[in-house]
Amino acid sequence: MAGFFMLQSSLCRTLKPRFAPQRFTSLFCSTSCSFNSSSQSQASSLNQTRDSNSGNIPEPARRAHRHRVYGLLRSIDSRILAKGPDNVGAYIHDKISVAKFHNVYRSTMFNRLIHFLLERDLFKLAISVYKRMLQEQFLPTRDISLRITAMTEVVDDMANAFDTIRNADLSASGNTVSVMVTAYLRSGEMNTAESWLKKYESDCMEQGVAPDAAPYAGILETLQEIQPENSDAVHATLYRMRSEGVTPDIAVFNALIRSSLARREYTEAFGLYHAIMTNRSESLLPSDLTFKKLFHASKFLGHKHSRKYKRPNNAVSPRQLFRDMVQCHLLRTGNVPLAHSNIVSVSCIHLALRTFMALNDYPAVLMTLRAFRQFGFQPNLQTYLIVITSLILRIKQDLGCFRRAGQYRFADFVLHIRPREPPDIDVVERRIQLGEPVVELSGPASVGSETVAHLLALWEPTSSSRSETAPAGRKRSSTLSIPTVDMLMGATPVSPLQELSLAPLVRLLRKMTLINLFTKSAGSNREGWDWKKAAGPIFLGAKQEMWYDFEPPSESVTKRKQRGPIGPHRGLLPFSASRVRRMVKNQTLQSKQGRITSNTKAY
Repeated sequence: MAGFFMLQSSLCRTLKPRFAPQRFTSLFCSTSCSFNSSSQSQASSLNQTRDSNSGNIPEPARRAHRHRVYGLLRSIDSRILAKGPDNVGAYIHDKISVAKFHNVYRSTMFNRLIHFLLERDLFKLAISVYKRMLQEQFLPTRDISLRITAMTEVVDDMANAFDTIRNADLSASGNTVSVMVTAYLRSGEMNTAESWLKKYESDCMEQGVAPDAAPYAGILETLQEIQPENSDAVHATLYRMRSEGVTPDIAVFNALIRSSLARREYTEAFGLYHAIMTNRSESLLPSDLTFKKLFHASKFLGHKHSRKYKRPNNAVSPRQLFRDMVQCHLLRTGNVPLAHSNIVSVSCIHLALRTFMALNDYPAVLMTLRAFRQFGFQPNLQTYLIVITSLILRIKQDLGCFRRAGQYRFADFVLHIRPREPPDIDVVERRIQLGEPVVELSGPASVGSETVAHLLALWEPTSSSRSETAPAGRKRSSTLSIPTVDMLMGATPVSPLQELSLAPLVRLLRKMTLINLFTKSAGSNREGWDWKKAAGPIFLGAKQEMWYDFEPPSESVTKRKQRGPIGPHRGLLPFSASRVRRMVKNQTLQSKQGRITSNTKAY
């Protein structure tokens, strides 16, 4: 109980409520849409005549009418984002009146508007526009007609559902209540949604149990979809949770973080994350959705010179986010890295890769790639595309900027370093000064397939590398694929489940880290400077920040429990089995030789 009050107090301190309790009733206010039916019946024949003669309109006028339809949808979308769906019904019917929308594409407008409203789960508005369309004697498409008919029956059934279960006990049906409340909110039935929630709360009070957080998490998620700027309703929901004694779970926190990020309230979003980590336990841990949202925000907040996105003082660095993700995964799985959890996923690792690549933090990218092996995942084509696309964009950006005399850019070193040669800053810098690029571009800032091919060649092992040319490495590379230029450019289709080798990406990013180091040191006095000694602390620092205190499993356990692309455990690889057979054979021969030697000595 003490932990519950601590969690509630930290949550309230983070959100800084700015609302009055009675304002929660405004969340479930009903809206009504009305229009003048007499004026519609008078104009229906005129609209039908205009639509029948639309084929005689020249193409420029036809294009202008279509733009009016698109402009109408854009204005309605802006109105929904600004005022919310509750106050948009009268606005829509006013905009589509005959006086304001005198257009030969009126029938098309109705169909596209209804489809637009259905996509946003605004069922009541879609039904009202559909009725108006029929009253004006326009024919809807078959798909629209079937969807509206089914939706009308669903809405009617939902209206009768509450009367059916009025005497039932809902105290143990939090998930069911969440589904019903959110469905009513999306359809605009605010009063019915409020009735379901009150019935659930009263049943929980009668049974002496605290309500589950699922209905309130559903309300917060729905508010983010239909009223993203309505912070008062969010705070009112939190006040209601506190008054009912509801313990917030990770779904509630994720909904609040998403809502805060949508309003660009980054201080509040990271404050919520700190509240999760402060009250961290087996029952309250961040999920992959938590880290996805914060990684996405960190990608913009990480730029020091960004004016649009100001980094808050309580922001968590992307490296710390990754480390927290690893620690929470181990806490959830009982220190078993290869076990499944809702914290680590391939999509979350990919988003971390995008964040570090956008920040040009290549040592952190290398440490992120370790997650594939440590957690039993396999990289796919999307993994390669994230890295290659980010490098191509940086090269193109560098080439588009004016280069001053004596200035060395990242793109200069990339385009002047040769594959398979050991990195040497003096050699590459001299090559840049002489204007001898390895890649010939078709234009000053033209980046195409030749640059992609050069990057693929850079991940080949250098001639002096022994570890990368070991026999075991050659055998393993034969079992996993390496993408080609056609695969990355989309010319050759690749299955999304096809496993790809991780070693080429690791070699490429090691070179990109060294090129970053060369770019900072080029043109300066490097007497006695050893780039190998300078690069060592860079990799070690990233490892300590992101993987500190992590004990990886043994190699044999990793191979036995390696996860495939769809989750099931895989068996021993063929080359592993042959290696085991050779080892057993050698041990047998050694034991035989030992027995022969002992018998000879006895004679």
